[in-house]
Amino acid sequence: MIRILLTEDEQEKRRLITKELISTPGVTIDQIDVAVDVMEAKKLLKKRKYDLLILDLNLPSRAGEIAEKNSGLAILDFIKINKSAIKPTYIVGMTAYEEAAAEAEDEFSSPLWKLVRFSFRDMTWATSLTAAVQYIVSSHAPPYICDGSSFHTDLGIFVALDSEELKSILDIEIPWEKITVAHDSLTYYTGIFKSEDKELSVVVAAAPKMGMPAAAVVTTKLISTFRPKYLAITGICAGIRSKVAMGDLLIADPSFDWGSGKWEKSGDTVEFKPATYQWRLDPNLSASLKQFSSDPDILRESHRNFDGKKPTQLPKVHIEAMASGAAVLQSQDHMDMIRKQHKNLIGIEMETYSVFTAAAYASDPKPTCFSVKSVCDFGDDHKDDNYHEYAAYISARFLYKFAIDTLEPVFEKMTE
Repeated sequence: MIRILLTEDEQEKRRLITKELISTPGVTIDQIDVAVDVMEAKKLLKKRKYDLLILDLNLPSRAGEIAEKNSGLAILDFIKINKSAIKPTYIVGMTAYEEAAAEAEDEFSSPLWKLVRFSFRDMTWATSLTAAVQYIVSSHAPPYICDGSSFHTDLGIFVALDSEELKSILDIEIPWEKITVAHDSLTYYTGIFKSEDKELSVVVAAAPKMGMPAAAVVTTKLISTFRPKYLAITGICAGIRSKVAMGDLLIADPSFDWGSGKWEKSGDTVEFKPATYQWRLDPNLSASLKQFSSDPDILRESHRNFDGKKPTQLPKVHIEAMASGAAVLQSQDHMDMIRKQHKNLIGIEMETYSVFTAAAYASDPKPTCFSVKSVCDFGDDHKDDNYHEYAAYISARFLYKFAIDTLEPVFEKMTE
């Protein structure tokens, strides 16, 4: 989604320009911010990265003042020399006055800056503006260019399979759009998580099969294509019976691969010596998750609204060690073996470690990664799928509530 800043103090000009902008497919009114004076434009340019700045050359310096010839050039100087300015990608200068245009000609010598003559009688300017916007819209689509510093999506969500895990995310009541990316066989879903003061752009990807290799590949593609600021994993897991209950939410910190290590023979005995290399949760995110989870009623509504088989008790949130591995577990002996690898182990699943690994080795800027999974069984001889749907649902709802409450978007929502 592109962002446009229109600086224009004359109401009728503003109306005509806005009309042309929103006539372009891919541009809506809520993607356009307006500044009617130089001071207001500078404030907005400190807050947000704009794909296009439409700059009226004759603007009031401050609210309530009279427009001055070429005062808009002060905004260009601000963009050039002020470190607090977030430089827009493209700039289109616009004026109805030939003298102002002539004086500003040198300032618009950059190949990314264009100067357009505005006229109420001659709509040639509209053609030039529409062409520029169409180009920006066409180039502002995934896969996004990696510049080493810019995020383009607020939240990426990985789920293990195109099944209950994915369905539980897509059942969140927002408009989802199914999209494909050129030369990529994977299907993605995009949407917006909204609150009164926040909007988070979201992209979801599901692995075509279970396991850590598929998870690592899909996560890498999601990161490189959409450049998310945060990366979350939701879904189901096996819990450690003595430490957690059915339906509880487990947040991995640390995450490790229970199959990493060395098989060593000593006499007639073969022994596995684990090497639990770990990924830790970002400390700031860990603190936010702990604070958010401290409310015992945070999931009461979600638990009540789930229509299906569910535990009688409300889910609790646990932040502790979780193990990932390539095998589905249905053996108490294997659960006991893995439990010995970490004294604080609370759960076992099949993807989190590889998703953290993909995030850690991604090109800059790297997303901040976290895993939220719900207990659907205990990985023992009595394993069944009775709580699979509930666990997928409750982890998705927790993620949604936490994201809206706590995560900071790449760009803040602009208010009037």
